Amino acid sequence: MPTIGTAPVFVARDTELAELVRVASRPPSVAVVEGEPGVGRSRLLEELAAHPVLASRVVWSARCGSFSRPCRLAPLVDALLEKSAVAAAHAAGFSPVTGVLRRLVPEWSPWLPPFPENADAETVRQQEFRAVREVLTGCGPAVLVLDDVHCADDDTWEFLRGLAASPPAALSVVVSAAICGPRRFPPLRETAAHLSLTAFTDVQVRTLLDASFGRCAPDFAEAAHRRTSGIAVDLTALVQSVGDTAEALSVDRLASATVPPIVRSRVSGLMEAIGSAARDVVRAAAVLGSPAGEPELGAVAASAGIDGAITEAVEAGLLRDLGRGRYVSGSPLIAEAVYALLPGPQRCGMHGRAAARLAASAEPFASLIARHARLAGDIAAWTQWTGVAVDNAIEDGRTEEASRLLEAALRDADLPRTARESFAVRLGRELPRSIAHAGTVRLLREILREWPLSKAARGEIRVHLGQVLINQVGKVEAGRLEIELGAADLGRRQALLARGLVTLALPHIGTVPVEENFRWLDEAEQVSKGEHDAGLLAAITANRLSARMQIADPEAWHEIADLPRAPESAEVCRQVARTYINLADAVAWNGHYPVARAYLTTARRLIRDDHQPYLDALADGTELRLDLAMGEWASVAEKARAMLTRVDKDGSLAAEPLLVLGWYEYGQHRPTAALRSFDAAFALSAGSVPVQASAYAGRVAVHQAGKDLQAARRLAGFGLETVRRKNNWVWAAELMPFAVRTMLGLGQHVEARELLAEFRQGIDGKDAPVANASALLCRGMLTQARGETLAAGELLLGAAQAYSALPLPYFAAYADELAAGCFSEAGVRERAVASFTTAETTYAGLGAAVDALRCRRSLRRCDPEMPRRGRKGYGEALSPRELEVARLAAQNLTNREIGERLFLSPRTVEIHVGRALRKLGLPSRTVLTADLLSDIH
Repeated sequence: MPTIGTAPVFVARDTELAELVRVASRPPSVAVVEGEPGVGRSRLLEELAAHPVLASRVVWSARCGSFSRPCRLAPLVDALLEKSAVAAAHAAGFSPVTGVLRRLVPEWSPWLPPFPENADAETVRQQEFRAVREVLTGCGPAVLVLDDVHCADDDTWEFLRGLAASPPAALSVVVSAAICGPRRFPPLRETAAHLSLTAFTDVQVRTLLDASFGRCAPDFAEAAHRRTSGIAVDLTALVQSVGDTAEALSVDRLASATVPPIVRSRVSGLMEAIGSAARDVVRAAAVLGSPAGEPELGAVAASAGIDGAITEAVEAGLLRDLGRGRYVSGSPLIAEAVYALLPGPQRCGMHGRAAARLAASAEPFASLIARHARLAGDIAAWTQWTGVAVDNAIEDGRTEEASRLLEAALRDADLPRTARESFAVRLGRELPRSIAHAGTVRLLREILREWPLSKAARGEIRVHLGQVLINQVGKVEAGRLEIELGAADLGRRQALLARGLVTLALPHIGTVPVEENFRWLDEAEQVSKGEHDAGLLAAITANRLSARMQIADPEAWHEIADLPRAPESAEVCRQVARTYINLADAVAWNGHYPVARAYLTTARRLIRDDHQPYLDALADGTELRLDLAMGEWASVAEKARAMLTRVDKDGSLAAEPLLVLGWYEYGQHRPTAALRSFDAAFALSAGSVPVQASAYAGRVAVHQAGKDLQAARRLAGFGLETVRRKNNWVWAAELMPFAVRTMLGLGQHVEARELLAEFRQGIDGKDAPVANASALLCRGMLTQARGETLAAGELLLGAAQAYSALPLPYFAAYADELAAGCFSEAGVRERAVASFTTAETTYAGLGAAVDALRCRRSLRRCDPEMPRRGRKGYGEALSPRELEVARLAAQNLTNREIGERLFLSPRTVEIHVGRALRKLGLPSRTVLTADLLSDIH
């Protein structure tokens, strides 16, 4: 195994090493280790030679050279010279035949017997074999370890064959060789072992990197394995070139790392060692970059009859045999090294032949042909085949690939002027249906600013860019401006203008009142009159229905049944799917969670055979919010983080997974992480008022929990003003309870009552059950503030039941807990116990351990007879030492720092912290706070 990181490590070959140690320690024996170049044969033999079990034996070791004309018995001479002191100490026992070694090892002449006289060359040769064998066995129990014996000279090879056939009683022989080649050891005796090393698997690579750095991201290990194919020597060099700490090992840095000099030198040496025909085959494989058969390799290499060349390249480890007549470069990294060594004219010629070969196939792979044509310098063919590849991608529903191909072509300075405008227009058309990245948006803006375009092309690009800026980037005003500028250029192209206007029609977009959004919708309908574009008409219908549902219009439900169940055209199908996704989003904000699930299922059914990255991301975001709301917390954080890897981290599609993470972290009592997620979600949510309102609610909740009521009040004011300006109070359902409680905490009772009155008026007549539950919760808190605790408890209990019916379990538990407090204050102990019990059970089921613990403590105060948990002696209560340690841990002190204060070992501190957490029912020390421990004595 290689050495990586701060210390040498040897992993993933433990079984092989154990077998070699077993064989080497039980002479007479022979072991052969075979494997492709670079898989770690040499390192395995090094580990064997240094193994403690062999410490009492003489280990003769050397590596066979790869010289074109090696010296006779050169590796054996190197092995003898390395142990000269050992040999000299035993020289008195050597027989006269060892004098023949004077010519091979002149350094030993002072203590070797005389050279034999009058011996012919063949006799000397045979005596040399006998002498080497005698020295190897004459210094005590020994092990001969020779690496790369496939490179050995003929005499060494013959000597080893004889030694393996009949090893001396006190000698073990271990050799390594390339798995392919003309020299293979014959079948060995029963005492022998024959090991075949293969390249590391992705799991072994992860094990190696974890052992080297303490931890390693799985995606980095997977990427490193993919690029090196698990070849140990290349893996070592590549990882070392990326960094020497775990923090430095990122997939991005790995992807940008060039071929390490060690790998380039190794590949160059292997290329020099093979014939010219084999070199051309290896170069052809590197140029093709994908599995290819003999005909393809021969065509690109411009050679015929390359069977022998392929075999030679495989034996050198420069090609891999995939079976069924398919071959590929030994690894992507080897391909990169070979490609870098390829002279420019030869490289262009090979790419040209690759393009011609692929174009002549029965099913030409257009994007691959375009790539080879570009690298060959054939601009006309590259442009033509890029257009074909884009057509194919669009036809197959691969919009992201179409956008990627177009963007790459548009960024190429050699793209002909005749193709620039058409490619730019096509990129604009595809971008709204794919996930737009910041670089692509910048490119379109640069094209509009600097390229000469026709008015029609400029207008169309502007409209599509406006759609993307509004829907995906969150820059509503910038998007609206682009659409308006595009309208001036479009002339009679009313359908396209209508598509732009309808983008502005959904109420959640922008800071203007919802009435303005409906005005844009009316304008889109007016512009589209007389149009027969089914897709456009479906888009207008979709946004009209979605807009009404976003403002919780109870009459909107009747029109949903009129949506087509099996749309005839693909465009109408996409629009209907988008409608259901928008409806799911709207009814989820309104509190109709099971209905939202059903709408998402319908949408996914409609687009299951049509890859729509943007629609998929919209659906995933809504589904995450539903998981969070309905209490499916076990996997919601993992799913949110996974979504963040699929979308542009700086785009509006990242806002919802960040929002979900914020609420999850708030429920886990991780205020710093929660605030970070809420802030990030807010920063990306400029295009969605409900997401902004929810992010405000989360930020208020975090500051409120931290007792920073002034900051909470300030943020609540900003959030409420956002909703007030939008004039859709349904979206304040999450914010209202935290805003009201903050106001009450600051003594602003009149302002809180006025706010609730405004909220209730805003949701009057709306079909928004979550807003109604929120209003009930706020009424309960205001009633409690007036001192009417029993009446407040009834209202809060009603709110809890309303939330449970949605279901919204976390808010239900919150309302139950508040109701229990009111009942307890009113002296209605049984009802207080029942509500605290319900709240504690709900919190515990969600995994909100701190909230559940708080309820258990309240229960004990209400019901002293409540069964207690914990160890005997202290019950659920913490021991004095456990409490002392827990309080220091709550101050974020490490185990070592706590131990220094209390004169305890870090291990003892760890045990006390663990016991305290178990008794408190907390998942980790990160949720320990001074407040949690304040009432424990």
